[in-house]
Amino acid sequence: MVSLSKKLIAPILRASIPIPKPIKVDGQIPFIPFSKLQQIKHLESQLISTLEECKNLPQINQAHAYAIRKCLHESSYIMAKLLRMLSKINICMESYGARIFSQVRYPNVFLYTALIRGYWVDGMFGESVLVYNSMRKDGITPVTFTFTALLKVAATEMNVNFGRQLHGESMKLGGFSEDLFVGNVLIDMYLKCGWLDCGRRVFNEMPERDLISWTSLIDAYAKGGDMGSASELFDELPVKDMVAWTAMVTGFVQNAKPREALEYFERMQSAGVQTDEVTLVGIINACAQLGALKYANWVRDVAESSGFAPANDLHVGSAFIDMYSKCGCVDEAYKVFKSMHKKNVYSYSSMIIGLAIHGRASSAIELFEEMVKTDVKPNSVTFIGVLTACSHAGLVEQGKRLFEVMEISYGLSHA
Repeated sequence: MVSLSKKLIAPILRASIPIPKPIKVDGQIPFIPFSKLQQIKHLESQLISTLEECKNLPQINQAHAYAIRKCLHESSYIMAKLLRMLSKINICMESYGARIFSQVRYPNVFLYTALIRGYWVDGMFGESVLVYNSMRKDGITPVTFTFTALLKVAATEMNVNFGRQLHGESMKLGGFSEDLFVGNVLIDMYLKCGWLDCGRRVFNEMPERDLISWTSLIDAYAKGGDMGSASELFDELPVKDMVAWTAMVTGFVQNAKPREALEYFERMQSAGVQTDEVTLVGIINACAQLGALKYANWVRDVAESSGFAPANDLHVGSAFIDMYSKCGCVDEAYKVFKSMHKKNVYSYSSMIIGLAIHGRASSAIELFEEMVKTDVKPNSVTFIGVLTACSHAGLVEQGKRLFEVMEISYGLSHA
């Protein structure tokens, strides 16, 4: 068994709690300065700190063994922390976690919540619900983290009926639905279940909102194609961060409104908001939709000044290759491709398709042959590009051979 490091185990092994000595006050009856309860609380605090430092199962096992030796194995607080650490290192709740839980005679809400969350992390959603039902039968009232864990179960399972049940209970049990964290997870649950109106209603009723509340709804409107509502909500947002701007830019791109995407990106730059890879890929796609080279060069300057030069960033580089090809500048696309320090299937596929659609069939086929000699595995998009090249060049036999290679060598369906 791997031993805990001195740093981990020392706080609980050393004699950090002195043996109380009787103290006389004005010659009267002596008293003990530290009670037994204080000592237990001190040990609990040390053990919880030690558990936070554990990185693997052997270390957690040692901390658990120490808790048993010190008769702390029925402490709900310590065992709840232990369950959370098991989830953190991906240890299944059904075996170790459930056994630990069953050994605590009087589990509290935090231990129940840790087990509920652990089952959710493991994908055992039914067990999470069973534990919650057992908790309610025991007369234990949920806390904020209980509701957030269970609402994540409902969102993952897209079980809106269970989510609505939790929503109702959160309102009955003292206004949990007005809690910021519960409110945000409620919005997320309704949106993932496709109940946008209910998500908006929760948002409207929240006494306090943060950026997560706003951007979740903006993103949902954008994905639903309602850029009008997304724009109205965005304009009401008191503080607009990079995530909110990105939701708008990518939303317009996804809804085939590249001019609006460029307008918002320009506003974002004027506001001095830092850009990221996702925003850049979105706005590069907007340039590709427009076929506007003048915007493309400006966006490239922004990308390079922001630390996302196409030569260094796979996603940005691949997006520029696709964009330059669609703008009719296949030579510039090839320069970007050659400058990239690393290449993946997207960069190769974008370049092969770019060469193919511009009548450079032999170059596209050569690049494909170069690709298969590397560790990069072609996908269906790659084959569409190289088969297009064969078709344009009249290379029927080579096209047939590649068509067979798709399934035999790479397991790709001809469909």
